[in-house]
Amino acid sequence: MKWMDKLPTVISCCFCCFLRAGTVMIAVFSFIIGILFAPNVSHSHGFWDLNPVLSNYSSMTEMTAQMTLGIASIMLCVVSVLLLIGACCNIPILIEIYQWGAIVYSGTVILMFLILSIFCFFVHTNCYLAGGVLCIMILCYVLLTAYFVIVTNSLRLSVQFLSSSNLVI
Repeated sequence: MKWMDKLPTVISCCFCCFLRAGTVMIAVFSFIIGILFAPNVSHSHGFWDLNPVLSNYSSMTEMTAQMTLGIASIMLCVVSVLLLIGACCNIPILIEIYQWGAIVYSGTVILMFLILSIFCFFVHTNCYLAGGVLCIMILCYVLLTAYFVIVTNSLRLSVQFLSSSNLVI
């Protein structure tokens, strides 16, 4: 039995729509989030303008953080497309690839935000508000990723069950 099989399951997404429709919405939402933070796609500075936090230390640190977030965002876009294909075509392995991709993306973003919040709290003493906002964003990322993984896992388990049983639908 896999580790993902032990997660709790739900019967609907957001208490209002079927698992497949909810999984498609999750795929679209994840793709949009990945596109927003991918480099050179959204022409706003957003997370790419880290000068107020890291300007006193090194441009190499800033470039490393930007490239890490950019690569993770591109990876999120790819696994979101795989989730969309897996949900529409009943392919459980693609759904599982998305689950692991979402966990890796969330872990990467949480690590970057944690590093930036440590800079805000302990290095620059005048940006406690930014550090607090980053901590709240970390909490939101953890909760959102956990919910997305639970919903997609429920669809994956139901697809596996229906494909292995002799039920006629």
